[in-house]
Amino acid sequence: MKLPTANLYSLNTDVLQFYTSSDFITGIPYLTIIPFGSVQNSAKLKILFGYKLPCIYSGIPMIDAKQLTKLIKAKAFDNSANDVVRIFESYEDSIIGMEKDMVKLIEERAKIHPDFNIHDILDEIVPFYQKDLYKTQAPIFYQLRETFQSLPQEIQSEFNILMDETSKKIARTPVIVPFSTKEFWYKLIKIKNDITNENDIKSKKVINRLIKEAKRLALSTNKSTIKHQKSVVDFMDLIRKKSVLKDDITLKDLIEISKARLENGAVVIPFSRKAFIYDLAKIVSKINDKTLQDKIMQTAVKLPTSSQNFSAYVLKLACEPSEKIGARILWPSLASVEHLLPRSCGGANEMSNYAGATTRENSMRKSIEFKEQLKLRPDCPKFCQMYVDRLIELYYEGVFEKHKINPKYIVDFKNTIYELSGHAVNLDISRLKINFS
Repeated sequence: MKLPTANLYSLNTDVLQFYTSSDFITGIPYLTIIPFGSVQNSAKLKILFGYKLPCIYSGIPMIDAKQLTKLIKAKAFDNSANDVVRIFESYEDSIIGMEKDMVKLIEERAKIHPDFNIHDILDEIVPFYQKDLYKTQAPIFYQLRETFQSLPQEIQSEFNILMDETSKKIARTPVIVPFSTKEFWYKLIKIKNDITNENDIKSKKVINRLIKEAKRLALSTNKSTIKHQKSVVDFMDLIRKKSVLKDDITLKDLIEISKARLENGAVVIPFSRKAFIYDLAKIVSKINDKTLQDKIMQTAVKLPTSSQNFSAYVLKLACEPSEKIGARILWPSLASVEHLLPRSCGGANEMSNYAGATTRENSMRKSIEFKEQLKLRPDCPKFCQMYVDRLIELYYEGVFEKHKINPKYIVDFKNTIYELSGHAVNLDISRLKINFS
């Protein structure tokens, strides 16, 4: 099977800040505007997400987050792989990139194991992708080992312990790793984000209660804190078991593994590039030579990420239950409210500054100025035109009137794009035959 080639990239390697913590309708006569609801509410735009609006940056038909929520609540991704493949097929035009490759892989394996769920499908092929990924990782680990051989014995010893743990994680053999409150928090927040996306009120209440309890954890684990840490995690487990999240596999695994680590027990922990770089940075910070610090970290960040390397992506998803695998495949294509002028740059929370973009594109843009975004996404004007064309279609289909959405949003979007692009992008909305005077 041919795999995508990883495109390696470098990051800021200041180890002190390295890691501290995505049919047009024509011939319609001019109409008099009808009174509609306020245009100041992003909820109005989210309603339109249910009508396959194209992303203004990629042009793909976006998936309404409410649809994903329904699939999760119905436990649709826990069904046989064949059934799940049919779900993915219904979003065929929306799934692109590595997620599309993943769907193809699941589809191929489902023909061999039609009764497997998608977690079982990926779990079976882990050894192949593990071996393939290690071909890329090995030379980088070797280079790091070579560099550390010339360093003081104390630093070498810390690095060797880290590499011994890393080797066991890669091989998926039990390893004794001390409990880390920071790591626990990081994973708990990830779970919270997933639950928030699912929009289940009862689940949100439970995870918020668990986070409140987690705040009681001491930041460091030692003889004077470990007893209390055990007590906090045990109580969190009790809350979980008596709640709607009792069957949440990711949360259950986090708490059970944490309890084992607090007892100094050996557990299977998958290799994490982020965790490795974080632990390496702590060791590297003890080196006096800043140039050498940067050299080591520049080497480490060459380790392939799950967003660049397909084998790394397979291994990351294989650690998840079927429900999370399905959600993660669809997540990058979910519709999200994009602030055309970012909030960090003074952008207003109003419809005239809102657009629809996939969660992936929204996350990638961050606070980049729109003119700069046009350079990064040169087809953006074409996709923005597709966006307004679809909005005009929906207006004439009665969608705006049905949901009391002011069609002036279409004009406002055109004008905002015109201004933010420095008058370079002038969208055509001539098919919108409405007199707003």
